[in-house]
Amino acid sequence: MGDWKEFEKLSVDFLKSNIRNKDISIKHFGNSDSTKSDILVTFNKSGKSFYIETKMPTSQTSQFVVELDDNKFVYGKNNTFKTNEYSEKIIDLLNKNFDYYKNVGKRGIKVSVPPDIALGWIKSNMNNKNVKFVMSKDSKGKIVSIPLENFNDFFDIKTILRRKKSGTNKLSKKYYDDFIKNIKINFKNNIIKIYTKNNRLFVKFDMELSKEDCYIESDLLLEKRYYLSKIDKNTYQVKLTSSTNNPNIIFKLSANAENDFSIDDLINYINEENS
Repeated sequence: MGDWKEFEKLSVDFLKSNIRNKDISIKHFGNSDSTKSDILVTFNKSGKSFYIETKMPTSQTSQFVVELDDNKFVYGKNNTFKTNEYSEKIIDLLNKNFDYYKNVGKRGIKVSVPPDIALGWIKSNMNNKNVKFVMSKDSKGKIVSIPLENFNDFFDIKTILRRKKSGTNKLSKKYYDDFIKNIKINFKNNIIKIYTKNNRLFVKFDMELSKEDCYIESDLLLEKRYYLSKIDKNTYQVKLTSSTNNPNIIFKLSANAENDFSIDDLINYINEENS
């Protein structure tokens, strides 16, 4: 299990141990749906809810795709969230130095984005997912919660432009047999059923899959992979990753050496919402 997955589960256990008798429910998502955050907190009386994002001290967040169109960068048409003033300012910076950035490769190039613009995009991205707090570890290894408005007090942000494969497509029937062979190799004892509906292939498991498990390799595929897209509890539609290799804006995070956070802000927020 990867460190980030272990930390997600550790964070959920930490919350359940430290927030008691608050008349709330805590649900761990931690799946491959990038439009949702990691931990859902619901107030049982009011039905209101919010999300908590988990981030390792060194991690990345809130990436978006940019595309090349008529010798300029534009906001990717398949990004989950709409462009805004912050993403447009970042794209303007790329276009002012277009010749420098246009041939970016997989290793990436640092982009000198002003901190307030990078932070503005990250906050807007998390607001779109109803994130109120971020959980991480401080320099002593203690789990802490950071209010979204204090994100930059805990994390340093570096903006990187890097080429990365992205996107998925409907799976053609010619790949069905090969996919079924490979999925049985990977999850022989966890498959409940494999079925088709409306010319699409689906798999139902006896468990939730991690982000990493949703990608299935095959010798038949060259630069692509099978991708399991969650549609319901333990149920996934089979898709094929795209060979598109667009540049991505990625925000790399590193925790400040000196910071002073605890779980108190989160507990106070829950108390206020419950009052």
